[in-house]
Amino acid sequence: MIRPLLILALAISCVQHLVAAPPPDAKTLLLSIRKRMESSGKYSADLRLKVDIPFIKAPEARATLAFTPPNSTKITAKGFAMIPKQSTDLSALSLLSGEFAAIDMGTENWKGQTLRKIKVIPADESANIVLATLFIDADALLTRKVVATSKAGGSVTAEMIYDNAKAAAFCLPSYMKIMMEVPNFEIPRTITGDFNESSQPKKPADPNGKTKATVEIWYETYRF
Repeated sequence: MIRPLLILALAISCVQHLVAAPPPDAKTLLLSIRKRMESSGKYSADLRLKVDIPFIKAPEARATLAFTPPNSTKITAKGFAMIPKQSTDLSALSLLSGEFAAIDMGTENWKGQTLRKIKVIPADESANIVLATLFIDADALLTRKVVATSKAGGSVTAEMIYDNAKAAAFCLPSYMKIMMEVPNFEIPRTITGDFNESSQPKKPADPNGKTKATVEIWYETYRF
């Protein structure tokens, strides 16, 4: 009789422990993601890029990304390719590479998922990103979305998909969509080349002097 009671008490204790176990704090969660990304070591990836800016007609481009630990990223392309700097600035490893402060903002539902919402303030005053909000799938330890503010005051949003299981093990995306605002301007016909048939905007310019731009990046092949 005593043994069954002991087993029952142990089972109740384990259940209570699991129920009461709090989720990891914001800083601990981000450090776990950084550790997974750092474990990738040196790697390279083939990229396919699509740029959608109203005043530019740009064809899809291809490029190669090369990462060397601890935080050196180089992107090269044959011919002309519009490669946004934000594609590397908004990676979780870039945002978390140095010292940072983390503020837990609770959770938010996004595309049917409940994500942890954490604000990150880099300690490095020379960093281009001064504030970022990361939306994290805490169970998979993956950053699904980043909303960042740069030194210039502009807001940039990045959304990530992780379809490559091997890359996802290191928190590396298979697809990234970057959305931002860029200044309205006209490109002279003499420098547009084949990627722009007209220097006129496709739609009326924004009265605030800015227009929305989208960059899509497919990470087609990873080499670790």
